[in-house]
Amino acid sequence: MKMFKNSIATDVNERITPKEYVALGSSTAVSRVASAMQGFFGGLVASTYLGLSKEAFATYSTIVFFLGFWDIANDVIVSSFLDKSRKNFGQWGRFKPWLMMMLIPFNVVVILQALPLKEFFPGISDTFKVTYLVLLYFLNDAFSTFYNAALTALNARRTTNHMERGYISAMESIITSAIGSTGTYIAAFLPMILPNLSEAERYFYGYSVVTIAAIPLTLWNIIATKERIAEPPEVETPKLKEVYRNIIRNKPLILYMISEILGLGFGVGYSLMTYAFIACFRAETFSITFFEGSAIEFTYNYSDGNYAALLSFASLASFVTTGISLFLAPIVRKWVDDKLLYIGMKIGTFVCYIAMFISVFPLEEQEPQDVFLKVVFWYALHGLTTGFYNTIPNLIQMAVYDYGEYRYGERNEATVSALKGTLSRILTNFTTYGTNLLLVYIGYTEFADKPELMPMEAKSSLLYLFAILPAVFSLLATIPMFFYKLSGKRHKEIIDALEQRRQQSLDEINQL
Repeated sequence: MKMFKNSIATDVNERITPKEYVALGSSTAVSRVASAMQGFFGGLVASTYLGLSKEAFATYSTIVFFLGFWDIANDVIVSSFLDKSRKNFGQWGRFKPWLMMMLIPFNVVVILQALPLKEFFPGISDTFKVTYLVLLYFLNDAFSTFYNAALTALNARRTTNHMERGYISAMESIITSAIGSTGTYIAAFLPMILPNLSEAERYFYGYSVVTIAAIPLTLWNIIATKERIAEPPEVETPKLKEVYRNIIRNKPLILYMISEILGLGFGVGYSLMTYAFIACFRAETFSITFFEGSAIEFTYNYSDGNYAALLSFASLASFVTTGISLFLAPIVRKWVDDKLLYIGMKIGTFVCYIAMFISVFPLEEQEPQDVFLKVVFWYALHGLTTGFYNTIPNLIQMAVYDYGEYRYGERNEATVSALKGTLSRILTNFTTYGTNLLLVYIGYTEFADKPELMPMEAKSSLLYLFAILPAVFSLLATIPMFFYKLSGKRHKEIIDALEQRRQQSLDEINQL
């Protein structure tokens, strides 16, 4: 109990300590990586590593598609429970106990979801595999809603200072990019380090390490960081109808959520990158010379289908540009409004991915090494906007929470987080289902283990979609933000008005 003694700050203007920056940034970063890997493995395990037949994979995709609508009821139940309870655990705050209770079961389930049953239990039937995955999907949905809503709400209350929010967001993104880039690069050498393990087993063990690492780091976040935005110890429990009515009336929030949901198409397109690399390069052999004619010239010989090595090159190239933009993000936003940066990064994404599509079309007329270099060039260039993408949306989300607190006296982070997650998953559910059916239709699942026989139509479709989807959805995501008015001077006025209320709440809690 003593370790939680200072969970609530005594002064709303108390500055974040270096230890808190590192604790908050590292735990959130690892959780982001684990979530990203979960989405990656969810599709790759089922389509490639699980050994499902074409018919079983289509059946699994259909079941998960309809199960996805359970998210609507589940998210409403969980988020309303968290926000309606208004239970304040004194110096523990409102959300830390819920996060601690969900930490272990949630991470155990996501590890089990990546288990390559084909490798560990080769005699298991398709029926068992589909049942196993569906059950874990249901459990993951139940646990993850509690976990993510509590973590989002907790992190949203760390500071009232908008510049500190920017530094935290940038640090989270830097650590996330470093882990992602390093992990992808290490994956390129795993076949040499662990030659006796299959590709599916190597990914499973690597994924498990990252997921398990999230547990102690999240606990450190809980212990080492303080909440500076607190509610009074006793608050009247609002009716659920009133909570959702206030959310709907929060125009900046609605515009931001619509924009972010439309932008999910980028993630769907990005998920096709691995499939595109498997299809286009796994059965190829070629050489690439870098810095030709210079003192540091070297040649990379690609063979044996180790497409993870190609992904690591792409990741490393993007990491350099992403790192630059991550360091620039907190600096640039001193002179440029968050709204303009948000719109600019979306347009930058559109330009890079459209250029990628134009450069590789038509695929059949180009050499594999040329296709790879063009994809990596535009993918890396997009890194100049990625740092802003990982920083600015988080700050806008904090701003719309502030607006809700200012107008209606409620932040409702758990409900907003769950509602946003529900809408996101519904859209992702449709797009993922369509993507899975596409993998079946174009023949990817049929040729996943023998890519040398994969038809050119399948290869080109995967690569083109990887380029087109992020471009289209990024452009669509800019439209709502042209109507977003909560920025700059207006947001500062709201923060100043909230300071007195927040300090009074902190004083009441600290007197308990």
